[in-house]
Amino acid sequence: MRDLFTGILDKKLLMVTGKGGIGKTLTSVALAQSARALGKKVCLVESSAHDQLAPLFGASPVGHVQRELAPGISVINVNPQDNFRDFVIKHLGFAKLFEKVFTKPLVRSFIQMMPGIAELTLLGRLYYYCELDREDNFDLVILDGFASGHFLSLMKTPDAVLHSGMVGPVIEETRRVRSYIADPARCGVVLVTVPEDLVVSEALDFTARLHQETPGHLSAIVVNRCFPPLPSAAAPDSVAIEAGLSYWRDRVVAEKQSIERLQQGLADLAKNTSDKGWPIFRMEERGAFAEPLNLQELQAWLAAAERL
Repeated sequence: MRDLFTGILDKKLLMVTGKGGIGKTLTSVALAQSARALGKKVCLVESSAHDQLAPLFGASPVGHVQRELAPGISVINVNPQDNFRDFVIKHLGFAKLFEKVFTKPLVRSFIQMMPGIAELTLLGRLYYYCELDREDNFDLVILDGFASGHFLSLMKTPDAVLHSGMVGPVIEETRRVRSYIADPARCGVVLVTVPEDLVVSEALDFTARLHQETPGHLSAIVVNRCFPPLPSAAAPDSVAIEAGLSYWRDRVVAEKQSIERLQQGLADLAKNTSDKGWPIFRMEERGAFAEPLNLQELQAWLAAAERL
């Protein structure tokens, strides 16, 4: 558990993305638990209509209130409207301005209509936790991020704001945030995928667009739901079992081909970036994990993982 993500957990900010329903949230928690095993203090952040992280810790929804749900691991589900308030008050330091101006219904409605404001303030929250929060002093902040398409929009937001013609403190803060997420020593993206041809194609397309269209940098690929090798002692004693074993063999072969295609595609993409390539983590299929998450089951899942 300590050695699997060597180097990845040295960053201050990790942002996890991928298609919905393929283990993105579980990966975020696994990264947090791995960092905690190294003695790091971690904050897990999500921005979702429904709390997905808290149930994994056996806790009630936390909402827009940061709470420590396990020793050294805090969780918050960022609400865009409340986060804008926090951004103006904590990040920009304009508490009086917020009370006088931004609480007005007309102004509030106008702000909510501004494109990218929720994404910008979310990035500002992450930056605040990483560099400005002297009370909590987190060693690592992990964003259980949006699905890959929405995530690319999130990462494009700083450039969109900087080219919008706006002036003032928001632009200065946007420059700082952009500089931060563009620094691969401090910030990285973890992409979760599965060993299926269509999803691998989407992962390669995402990686190319991340580096071409945003300031972000990929740190690692997690290939989830990989079938373990067929036990050598497996011997069918019925037609039904033979059919199951045949499917298992075919699935393992197909997954191997998909991972090889992913590796080759990433190697080709790396030639056109400043990065030297990205580690790939192979995670076994374990079915659904119960809530609350059993730490021993999570550790067994990580122990079976392989860094390719």
